[in-house]
Amino acid sequence: MLLKIGICEDDPTQRRNLERMIKSWGEEKGHKVCLSSYENSEAFLWDWSSGMDFDLILLDIDLGPGGNGMELARRIRGRDGRAAILFVTGLAEYMSQGYDVRACHFLVKPLEEKKLYGALEKAVAETEKKEAYLLLEEETGAERIPVSRILYGEAFSHRIALWLAPEREGEEPVCRETGMCLGDLEELLPSSEFFRCHRSYLVHLPYIRRIERVQAFLDWGAVVPVSRGKRAELYRAFVGYFKGNI
Repeated sequence: MLLKIGICEDDPTQRRNLERMIKSWGEEKGHKVCLSSYENSEAFLWDWSSGMDFDLILLDIDLGPGGNGMELARRIRGRDGRAAILFVTGLAEYMSQGYDVRACHFLVKPLEEKKLYGALEKAVAETEKKEAYLLLEEETGAERIPVSRILYGEAFSHRIALWLAPEREGEEPVCRETGMCLGDLEELLPSSEFFRCHRSYLVHLPYIRRIERVQAFLDWGAVVPVSRGKRAELYRAFVGYFKGNI
């Protein structure tokens, strides 16, 4: 398996150490690794914005004058929901923010080889998962929708409006309509990731930023209502999802 891995680490010694351990891990596990290393956010963004993609990105948070790794991760997530993000940092206080960018792991320096290997295995398992799709069939044609892009579904007048995350940075969510009931849609989607927070709304847990009394706030400024009787259950599902993915 070919793995495209990017490293953004401002300390040259730490960067070389990461490169050495990743190469050793790849040789041990039989993975062909294509490594690209960067000393700051600007250098990484130059390649990434030019079309270079990665299966896994390892980020330090404190990049010195070269930027902030958490902000870089947010920018990456604005365009790429597929790449696995792994933080390797000495700033443990940022761990809770890893939920916002759907990081697959958070390792604290000094880095232990055993823990890095475990995190890399988890990241590979994520990249090997096949993208699931939802087929929307209408009289005018059919469209295949990546499940990972669904922000939420809203039922109205015997139809559903599906709001989808943008494909590229700087774009806005788009809407697709389909003629099915919300219950049928719910059965087609993984229950571990989607939650019926209201009789007319089905929300995708990875995109939730925060939950308040009667609303859930999602990425890209989306807001969905939460039934009073569903709030506690939604909160448990939300926390459970992220505890299982960090």
